[in-house]
Amino acid sequence: MAKLAILVGHTEHQQGAKAVAPIQAHEYSWNRDLAAKMVDAADQIIDFEVEVFLRDHGGLRGAFEKIHQWGADASIELHFNSASSNATGTETLYQTDVSKAFAQKVHAATVKVLQLRDRGVKTPLAASGGRGEQNLKQMGFRPSILTEPFFGSNAEDAKRAHRKKTELAHAQLKAAASYLIKPFDNDDDKVWTVTAASLNVRGGPGTSFEALSWGPLKAGDEVRLISRDNSWRFIQFGDNDTQRGFVFGSFLK
Repeated sequence: MAKLAILVGHTEHQQGAKAVAPIQAHEYSWNRDLAAKMVDAADQIIDFEVEVFLRDHGGLRGAFEKIHQWGADASIELHFNSASSNATGTETLYQTDVSKAFAQKVHAATVKVLQLRDRGVKTPLAASGGRGEQNLKQMGFRPSILTEPFFGSNAEDAKRAHRKKTELAHAQLKAAASYLIKPFDNDDDKVWTVTAASLNVRGGPGTSFEALSWGPLKAGDEVRLISRDNSWRFIQFGDNDTQRGFVFGSFLK
């Protein structure tokens, strides 16, 4: 059973930016409703559990303490952007290496639904000088992203997000589920052995992702398969769930 935590950005008393018509709502209230729609979508997915968390009592740290206690495998924090009336587009933020591929998956689904300018997947430093960085460090070695699907300050963005809200919720949820739940066809035994003399463990499914500092693995090491992404495998080494990452599948047997 994969578990996804959905964190609603801001609080009831500090609700964040307010979107223009036809939304006419702040980030907090709009995203609480979006989160509820995502939970509805999760009912259709087997072996996938979703829980919504708020920052109202205990702030950011308190919310993530509850997320860790619940045992989440990944988290998505919901926001929307706001700037000038001309600013437009979709962007998704990540901080840790292991979060980048997850961000790319959810971002692609978001762009496909809203069809707004693709502002890319980026770190908080690249996006806004570091705002949101602490939020995205809270999950440690588990994937954690922050979504900003549209600009609430842009009338056309707001119209599209308002019209496609349910579709957006379902697309983001299904993208997250497809990343976290990737069954292994005919792989009844999920413990595999490393065959390479030295096998780098990366933060995402590709050589463009940095090698994680706790690697490399050596020949004979046994790993547990969690999921797959084309030729890459998301694995855990030992009993410590902080030792997770991606390896090339050809070097496992």
